[in-house]
Amino acid sequence: MVVLGWFLLIGAVGGAAWLQYTIHKQIQGPANCMGCGKCDKTGICILTGKPVGPRGKETGHGD
Repeated sequence: MVVLGWFLLIGAVGGAAWLQYTIHKQIQGPANCMGCGKCDKTGICILTGKPVGPRGKETGHGD
């Protein structure tokens, strides 16, 4: 009976780890992102100063 408990615990932890991986594997950007949303508007991260996302790779900016 104790072995069944361990299998259930390992299965639950493994399932939670897999779920976190599948949810967060699409996230891009710095790991210390504070989620301010300014990079969506400007294309530049205020923490790193580097271009991020599709807007950061644009050139010309309406010239």
